[in-house]
Amino acid sequence: MESINLHLLSTYLKKWSFDDNRIALNYSFCHEAGYERSRFETRIGVPANMANEFLNNVYHTAKERLLNGNNGNEELSNSVGNSILLVNESEVKRKLGVFLAKVNKEFTQNKRSRGRTRMISARSLDFYYNDFEFEPLADDIKFYVHLNRGINKMNGDLWTNAVDDLTLALELEPDNIDANKYLSEALSKLNRYEEAIKHLKISAEAENSPESLSNLANLYIRLNDFKNAEIIFKQMNKNFPESDLVVFGLAQLHYKQGKPYKTLLKKLADKNEDWLIDKLKTDWEYKLPQYAEGEEGMWNAATAARYLGFERPYDLTRRAFNDELPSYFDSEKGTIRFVKAELDAWVELTNEFRLELETYETFEDKLTDEEKKVGQLKKRKRASKKKTELKEAENVEAE
Repeated sequence: MESINLHLLSTYLKKWSFDDNRIALNYSFCHEAGYERSRFETRIGVPANMANEFLNNVYHTAKERLLNGNNGNEELSNSVGNSILLVNESEVKRKLGVFLAKVNKEFTQNKRSRGRTRMISARSLDFYYNDFEFEPLADDIKFYVHLNRGINKMNGDLWTNAVDDLTLALELEPDNIDANKYLSEALSKLNRYEEAIKHLKISAEAENSPESLSNLANLYIRLNDFKNAEIIFKQMNKNFPESDLVVFGLAQLHYKQGKPYKTLLKKLADKNEDWLIDKLKTDWEYKLPQYAEGEEGMWNAATAARYLGFERPYDLTRRAFNDELPSYFDSEKGTIRFVKAELDAWVELTNEFRLELETYETFEDKLTDEEKKVGQLKKRKRASKKKTELKEAENVEAE
């Protein structure tokens, strides 16, 4: 059997334990079965021994992935295991040894500091960092290098840099499902939803799964394109009638449209309360489309804090910056604003579905008459438009 080339792409120090004298390394590689990410855990010791143990783990993982791609044929498994060739093996071992020696040194120094430790600085290694090593690669391997770098940067919340690398990957393989999906996610994190849609459509249509289609519908919702979102949810309801993502997505859509939505959430709570709580905490979007145009109808932090019963505006803004409650932050002006209707929804859902241990109240009596007017301003201004939208919107809740 011909040799299978294995390209080790990168490794990253994910975590360490001074008490257990152990570290965990995430790593990625590509071979003829595609792109893989895995993890390796080991005790701190001699760097050369750690490097050999690490590479043995890589070989074992690569063999396992190849075997899974060949329907579990044991004879083929043995053949595959003997024919995997690590590209640039001597240079890979050298770089890995240097990297692990740095990790070992810093780990030992920090452990001896007795509580005065700092983050280990030797965190990552890109095996094709140098241009003279990257440029000779075939285009299919260059694609995986860029894809891997993009994913690594996403894991570090470096969204703009991730977009750059994933864009380079797509220049080599424009229709790749994973690259389009990851690029869409990175663009969404930068609020570049219109750009994200075209990439997610490629991956969602190819995958045709409840998860991918739900993500696409949610992007349309963020763009206030409720018509296309409804079309997708109808398609999901037809093809995946048992999927809870359909019901959750419809609830989100109805909330955005100003239509009743809590009945749908209660159905999910009756079926799987823990799942719903997790989804509400991580994926529910409280912002309403009529407030996206500016600060009219919004409160400052002091007003919102009094309304929610927080002792200090800081207690509110700290949670807002952690995305724990709905707010609008203007980085250029350095201001943060809140919307009464969105805060009311947050309080209602948090209490009704027990999203937190604490129960929240609202205190309208603590507001001035002017603050009350501001809180209702957009609601009055948009009332006639919302009535028209409700008449035109199809009622899909029963489907």
